[in-house]
Amino acid sequence: MKTEEYEITIEIECIELPGAEYGPLALGIQRDDAITEVASAATKRIVLKPVLRARRNADGSVNFLGPFAHGPKAERFIYLNWVTTNGKVPTEQVGRIKLHLNHIQWAAVARSAQISKPLRVKLALTNAKGKPVMASVRPDMAKWVLPQG
Repeated sequence: MKTEEYEITIEIECIELPGAEYGPLALGIQRDDAITEVASAATKRIVLKPVLRARRNADGSVNFLGPFAHGPKAERFIYLNWVTTNGKVPTEQVGRIKLHLNHIQWAAVARSAQISKPLRVKLALTNAKGKPVMASVRPDMAKWVLPQG
């Protein structure tokens, strides 16, 4: 039996960023062990578009693969990293966010690949106390837009 696999983009729209009061705070995405695509937390919006491979497991679930996929097979996530910077160069990691992927069904992945549209998610990255979010972000804390099959 041939393994089903697609390459898909996950478009992560980060809103409600903490702002300039946190100094040189920036947000980046973890690719393998490196933090890339670093942007200032003083902006209104940051959009990240990691490309992952999605393979269908024997049980019908999705296994996300590639340099942006982290964690065990059944609990994959994407790391977003808060860092301090010197210009655009990360100097120190301050904290990070785990954007969980295990709720995404194979039908959404297949549809995304068929229509060449990303899986989209919107994240508010300031908590109720006005501080940067540093947590595991599960579907109830994010606004996912998944294409319907």
